[in-house]
Amino acid sequence: MTMNRILIGIALLTIFVSETRADESQNYFVAPISTELHRATVSFSVDTYAIVNCNALIADDALHLSKLDTHGFVSALSNVTADRDSLLLVCRYQFPANVETELRNRLNQRLKELCASAGYENVRISETRTSADWLDTFQRAEAFNQPAEAREPLFENEYVRVFPVRTQLSKLVHGEADCIVEVVHPIDGRMEEISPGLEASIRQAVQQAQVIEKHTLKFKLSSTTAGRARVESLFDARSPPEIPETSSAALQKVFEARAAQYKPSPALTLARDLGFQNITYSHSPGGGAPETLVGAEAPNFNLDRLNGDPLDLHDFIKGRPALITFWGLACAPCRQEAPHLTELHEKYGGKFSIVAVNGYDDDRQDVTNYATNEKLSHPIVLQGKIVSDDLYHVGAYPTTFWVDRNGTITDYEIGFTSSKRLEDRIANMLAR
Repeated sequence: MTMNRILIGIALLTIFVSETRADESQNYFVAPISTELHRATVSFSVDTYAIVNCNALIADDALHLSKLDTHGFVSALSNVTADRDSLLLVCRYQFPANVETELRNRLNQRLKELCASAGYENVRISETRTSADWLDTFQRAEAFNQPAEAREPLFENEYVRVFPVRTQLSKLVHGEADCIVEVVHPIDGRMEEISPGLEASIRQAVQQAQVIEKHTLKFKLSSTTAGRARVESLFDARSPPEIPETSSAALQKVFEARAAQYKPSPALTLARDLGFQNITYSHSPGGGAPETLVGAEAPNFNLDRLNGDPLDLHDFIKGRPALITFWGLACAPCRQEAPHLTELHEKYGGKFSIVAVNGYDDDRQDVTNYATNEKLSHPIVLQGKIVSDDLYHVGAYPTTFWVDRNGTITDYEIGFTSSKRLEDRIANMLAR
């Protein structure tokens, strides 16, 4: 009898330890950056992504790393990919937790050491705060049935960039989305509806993506100041009101009133026509009013280049189509774009003008050092904040203006997507 009790006790202890380790393992998630969707929406410059549920590791103003399965964490980092050079480590905090900076820094350092022990020389730490429950988020990603050779290729055209969602990492980052539609051009003050060209482009790219599960279509949007309100009206995700479960006359009357007023947004109508049940969107409000310059002459400016020589815009671009981009050292997409601008300048410089205006008013020596280290040769001018704000109405970086041979601004775009898109645009302008 005593022996049976001992065996039962050992069995219960084993179950308890197993459950504890399972809970601990849920305090991190590790995945390779392996698809085009990962590189476009998570990070283009690292090999591995890791996120840690930091709320579980801090209690009573003290670190409790025993809540993290450190062996499992390091093992996952070591085995996730053969390329273990660079890592994006996201330290996740859930509201309403308010952790002191000193304690967060200590935790960051300890986690960084664990990453280094797994073979990562370059660890970039990012902190994020959210109201979403960790366990729900983690379990949704873990439960997703990821194919052995999962691919999330890009399908793009002039208007959109579309990606199917097929990996656990993308489910973690994008929630319920089964397909991502990035609308390249910002929603601005000129956009009253989803244009026929945009609608046709969305249809084409989504069909090419061959999405199998069609529950939720997610739009990635940016906007100018005047376009913010239009985002809600064009991409409203609200579904029709639900029929009340009870036979209450009062509830039925409320339902009928709401149903009469309900009108699906153009984006929801389009998504359902494509076979999706719901939509959602992420919105990056860029501000500014760059769209007001389209059709007008590019405002002139005279700013110094890195070597101190002045550059007069109208003289510099006279008779040639041009790209004028506003950028800054602290802007990650700007730094991603810069080497490609140099490549395009060296390829097309004799017949197409490129001017990069530093709109952050960064220090001359800092910009010079950066340009030297990155081997940048395209024209860069300094102290452009006033030009950016007052003449070009830039609200986000990078913002790029396209100028035809007559000096007229024909279009603009915000952000950076790929060198190919830039080169295709340049080729089209040179062909006119």
